[in-house]
Amino acid sequence: MIELNKIYNEDCLEGIRQIDDKTIDLIVTDPPYLINYKTNRRQDKSHKFTTAIENDDNPDLIVTYIKECYRILKDDSAMYMFCNADKVEFFKKELNKFFNVKNMIIWVKNNHTAGDLKRAFGKKYEIIFLVNKGKKEFNGKRLTDVWNFDRVVGNKQIHQNQKPLDLITQCVVKHSAEGDVIFDGFMGSGTTAIACINTNRNFIGFETDKEYFYKSIERIKDHKKELETD
Repeated sequence: MIELNKIYNEDCLEGIRQIDDKTIDLIVTDPPYLINYKTNRRQDKSHKFTTAIENDDNPDLIVTYIKECYRILKDDSAMYMFCNADKVEFFKKELNKFFNVKNMIIWVKNNHTAGDLKRAFGKKYEIIFLVNKGKKEFNGKRLTDVWNFDRVVGNKQIHQNQKPLDLITQCVVKHSAEGDVIFDGFMGSGTTAIACINTNRNFIGFETDKEYFYKSIERIKDHKKELETD
């Protein structure tokens, strides 16, 4: 039985099938981008970030995951799904099968990609799909579809694709209320969970990579201790 406010070290497709229909208030999720990503910048080639993340070459995972996300979401709810610009057509096609695509939010980062240094300009953004199951109004003032948040770097970076806490928090507060249940099938470093704790939401998450799973659990424990001492 799935419990609230817990991350499971389990494949997301196996885990999500244990969640009942129409029980989730919001999904904020950062799935594999299908680009077989790993950094080539680190000198230490044994570092975790130099290994491609699991399922980053598995489009069938995304196809099934989107369908399951639609099933578990309540009517008139929303989902934020991160996506790389190189695969935007694929993600949009699959999302359109079930959801109403409301925005392709441009997340502008404070760095740019390397890539083809002589033939392509440096890419300085990622895409976040905002989609509705039915109709879901946002909370508070209306934002634009260009968001500026610095990427996570240095000692604060636990996962190679870690998203900024303030970015995830913005997603959470714009489309959910206190006490709601937020789902993330790819918890990574646990950022969605931290955002939920900070805003009085509940969370359910899965992370198949054992190393990241344990790091996310430790991060949440440390964060709760910090809140208790404040």
